[in-house]
Amino acid sequence: MKKRGLLIVLIILIIGSSLFAYTGFPNFFYPDVSFRPTSARIEAMGGTGVATATGNDALYYNPANLASRKFSLNLPSVSVTLFNPKAIIDEGIIESIMEMDGDDTSSMLGIVKDYFDIVRAGKGEVLTTDIALGFTAGGFGLGINVQEQLHTHSSDGSFTSDKLMAEVNVGLSLGYGYRIKVVPNILSIDVGASVRFAYKAYTNRIGASELMGLFGDEDADIMDLILTEIPLAAGWAIPIDIGVNFNLPVGFRVSAVARDINGKYTMKEYPGMGLWLNEMTGFIGVEDIYEGTADPDLIDEFAPVVPWKLDLGVAWAPSFGKVDKFVKPTIAVDLVDTITMFEKVGDNPDAFWNYFRAGAEVRLLSVLDVRAGFNQGYFSVGVGLDLFAIKLDASYYWREFGKEIGDKPVDALTVRVNLGFDR
Repeated sequence: MKKRGLLIVLIILIIGSSLFAYTGFPNFFYPDVSFRPTSARIEAMGGTGVATATGNDALYYNPANLASRKFSLNLPSVSVTLFNPKAIIDEGIIESIMEMDGDDTSSMLGIVKDYFDIVRAGKGEVLTTDIALGFTAGGFGLGINVQEQLHTHSSDGSFTSDKLMAEVNVGLSLGYGYRIKVVPNILSIDVGASVRFAYKAYTNRIGASELMGLFGDEDADIMDLILTEIPLAAGWAIPIDIGVNFNLPVGFRVSAVARDINGKYTMKEYPGMGLWLNEMTGFIGVEDIYEGTADPDLIDEFAPVVPWKLDLGVAWAPSFGKVDKFVKPTIAVDLVDTITMFEKVGDNPDAFWNYFRAGAEVRLLSVLDVRAGFNQGYFSVGVGLDLFAIKLDASYYWREFGKEIGDKPVDALTVRVNLGFDR
């Protein structure tokens, strides 16, 4: 029984922890962007959200959208994103899990091996979980978001080079949007800003073979090994987003948002998770929990900076009066990180597609949302079902993890359940 429990812990850590041989965190900040939660609606619409994001999404995509004063409530909202779902199904991994004998350790290891066989060279993802609490009303927005991510990395796509990394992000966001009516029924301007306390923690890259060696001793203290041997980097930033919308006749909107202003992170590198745990419990006045051998003198500090970005968006969401209860369309186009885009396009015109997003949504009978999009050359689809106090959303899409479009596309499935309201 002990052996089985050890193996389960090992598999969880392989699939849920890690991706790097330890070389020190000061030269490694992952990822080099600020935190943004996964949105099933936005992913289905090709990643567009600058002019169309609502509710909690507006706090991260464009706080000027809060000026609509729409009410939303997350109590909570839970999203789960699985990457490589098509390959998982095609390789029969789900069937293998269902048929597995609980005491068959070789079968468990075989399933892990089968999964890693579908991980190709380069970066990738395994699983992302998002939990949100918050509300928007009267132009104000407040949100608490927690996100867990499991990243993959492989130098050549072989099992021996496969590595993983666990990352956790926490965001506490406060935003406000205000509408200025310039010419009634012709032009109004929305301005908005959000400030966010963002906390990020991620493990160092650890390979499957390293973990097997780490947990190979059945007499070892598993928790002490985790707290002593797995390095961690953690820290915080207070980025600011500022957005503006120009609302025009017939439902047209032109938007811009400057994201990640003041995106400087104050990070610490911990040679073992236990030292980080002691620091966290110390904030609430609890004595050190970890008393292992990780050396506190090896804790180092570094300050990576996430560069600010300028995103542009255009949307058309016409209103047809009472017909809106039956059919209400929305079409959106975004250009993200436009400063970098103009720099890249000068040398390579095809680079434009890396920054182009387009999407559409049609609401039917005020209950069903049908969505589709185009993101970096890949199509996306999704649906939403509004059951008054419960909102269900699902999206299927592709993400590019290579340097160029087509290098490493990975499919993903996001399912979201929101208890509350999102109008």
